[in-house]
Amino acid sequence: MKQVIINADDFGYSLAVNRGVIKAFKDGMVSSTTLMANMPGCQEAIKLAKENPDLGVGCHLNITTGKPLTKVKTLVDENGEFYHLPGYEAHRETMDPEEIYKEWCAQVDYLLEQGIKLTHLDSHHHIHSFAENLDITERISTKYRLPVRNCYDIEKQVNLSFQRKIEGFDDLMNYPHIRSLEKSYHADQKQCLQEIQVVLDRLKEDEVTEFMVHPAFVDETLYFGSSFNVPRIKEVAILCDSTFKAQLRDNGIEVIPYPIV
Repeated sequence: MKQVIINADDFGYSLAVNRGVIKAFKDGMVSSTTLMANMPGCQEAIKLAKENPDLGVGCHLNITTGKPLTKVKTLVDENGEFYHLPGYEAHRETMDPEEIYKEWCAQVDYLLEQGIKLTHLDSHHHIHSFAENLDITERISTKYRLPVRNCYDIEKQVNLSFQRKIEGFDDLMNYPHIRSLEKSYHADQKQCLQEIQVVLDRLKEDEVTEFMVHPAFVDETLYFGSSFNVPRIKEVAILCDSTFKAQLRDNGIEVIPYPIV
């Protein structure tokens, strides 16, 4: 049996993102999500998570969007906000790694204090997998005894003691027809599902793979805060489509939440 975790990133980013994630869970194939503790939709996301206990919830570690939960000096711009990814890349050499560690701890601690039973850790823009942050990632994983997303072969680069034998990782919907806004999903269904089939064909028997997805509706917070905004609505449509569900079934794929040990 091929097993996949379909994880919706950015839960808590905004109210519209929350609506998209929950729609894709309740009516679609999302089995897991990761929650941003420092973003405007966090409180509502916590409430929704408690109302939907079968949805696995991890922490989406973040230092590239929004404002920090801790008092930091080296991670933020003149407005007290995290640098977006290009700014992070430009300023990382002057950032204090201990500030990153403490901020990430604060984000995890906040969700735990709110009663969220975390299943795993990943990060906004995969920043936990960047070479300069691997030691911090190992510390966080060890402290909270939580696995981290295995993107970019992170397990081969750092000693992680709490992984869940999830062999694969893929961005399920980062393909031209799915991202295109020239046609709706239903007008271009065949091509979109063909792109997904290429990903499914890479799966191996008796392995667990994590698929990253970004279902969302769009509000001002997402539209003006992220360059990846409107195309997310197509992911909601795909994940909730009965044809997509049948495609997974026909490929002998079981969708599971992030495993808890």
